[in-house]
Amino acid sequence: MSDSVPIPLIPVLLGTLGGVVAGALLRQPEINRLRKQVQILQAEIQRLQALVEEQNRQIQELTVRYKTLKAWSFVEKAKQRARLEGAVMHQWAFKEYVELLCAQASERPLSEEERAFFNAYENLLAGLHGDKDERLIIRNYIRSKYRHEIERLVTVDASRLVASVEAVNVA
Repeated sequence: MSDSVPIPLIPVLLGTLGGVVAGALLRQPEINRLRKQVQILQAEIQRLQALVEEQNRQIQELTVRYKTLKAWSFVEKAKQRARLEGAVMHQWAFKEYVELLCAQASERPLSEEERAFFNAYENLLAGLHGDKDERLIIRNYIRSKYRHEIERLVTVDASRLVASVEAVNVA
């Protein structure tokens, strides 16, 4: 009995082995097709990864440009604001000068600060741009009187100045 079991088992094993080999040979074209498809997909993955890396590089470059432009814009706004503050300060200095002219025409005595400002501003108007001390006198005097207006960029109402000049009676 022990001899009878191995004999029928060998043909079954050979048949199974033959079926596996035959099945593998029959499936070989599909395996080859799937391998090519895997290669194509791997190549597509590499292409897409390269594309993503390039887009990331471009995004970084654009981010640097954006931040640079933003910083430059900030600097330019600060410069523009400083120019505007300077222009507004000159308007207030002009106003103060005209008021002091009117006060002198009315024979009102000027304080020491007013006199120092008036003389420094007259030198500026005469083309004697003065030294730093005179410019500092003008700046400090006007800032002490009109700091809030200058910071808020409030301009001088010229119609009031004209009215005050017209009201001056010089005998």
